[in-house]
Amino acid sequence: MADTIMNNDNELSVSPSNWRGIYRIGAIAALAILPFGIMDILITFLPGGATPDPGEGTVKDWIGLFQRDSLLALRGLGLLNIFTLVLGVPVFYALYAAHRRLSKPIALFALMLFLMGAAIYIARNPAFPMQTLATKYTLATTDYQRSLLTAAGEAILAGSEDFTSGSFMGFFFINLAGILMSSVIMMNRRFSAITGWAGFVGFICMLIYSVWASFIPWFYSGALVLGILGGLLTLSWYVLVAQKLLKLG
Repeated sequence: MADTIMNNDNELSVSPSNWRGIYRIGAIAALAILPFGIMDILITFLPGGATPDPGEGTVKDWIGLFQRDSLLALRGLGLLNIFTLVLGVPVFYALYAAHRRLSKPIALFALMLFLMGAAIYIARNPAFPMQTLATKYTLATTDYQRSLLTAAGEAILAGSEDFTSGSFMGFFFINLAGILMSSVIMMNRRFSAITGWAGFVGFICMLIYSVWASFIPWFYSGALVLGILGGLLTLSWYVLVAQKLLKLG
C-alpha cells in the first residue's frame, strides 16, 4: 500500500503538461538526429570521403588526414556519433516517459543502458585527442618528438577507435538499449508496430555490425553493408518515433 502511494505521488509530481513537454523535446531531438545520420552515410560514398577502415589506419594515416581535411578526419573518428548520442538522450527519456506505466522496468533499463553506452563512447572518443596530437605532430621539430607522438596516437586509437575492440562496449550498450526499447514499443502498441520492428531490426543489424567490425578483421565491406542497412532502419525509427511523440505532445 505504501509503495502504491509513493508511486502515485511520484506520478503526480510531474504534471501532464510537463510530460507533453518531454515528448515534444524528444521529438525535436529525434528529428535533429536525421541530418547527422544522413550526412554520415552520404560521406561514406562521396569521392574523397573515405577514411581508414576500423583498425586498419595507422597513426600517420590519421595525422595525414587531419592535415588534409580536419573535418573529414573528425567525422571518421566518430564526431557525428557524439552529436547523435547527445540528441538520443532526450529521445530515450521521452520513450521511457511514454511507457512508464506500461513497461516501466524494461523501459527504464533501456534508458539506463543508453546513458551508460553514450557516456562510455563520448568519454573515450578519440576525435579531439587525435586532432590535438596531429597538430603537435605537425609542429614537432625532431624525430624523437614525432616518435613519442606516434606512440601516443597508437595508444589512443587502440583504446577507442570506432568499431574496434576499444570502443565496442559503448556501442554494445547503445544498440542493446535500442533493441530493448523497440521491444517495449512492440509489446505495448502505444506506438505503431512498424516503429517497433524498424528499431528492433535496425539495432540488431547495428549490433551485428559492431561485433563484425570490431572482432572479425576480414571482409569489412560486407559488414559495412549491414551497418548501412541498420543505419537506414534506425533513422527511419527516429522519424516514426518523432511523429508519435509530436502527437503525444
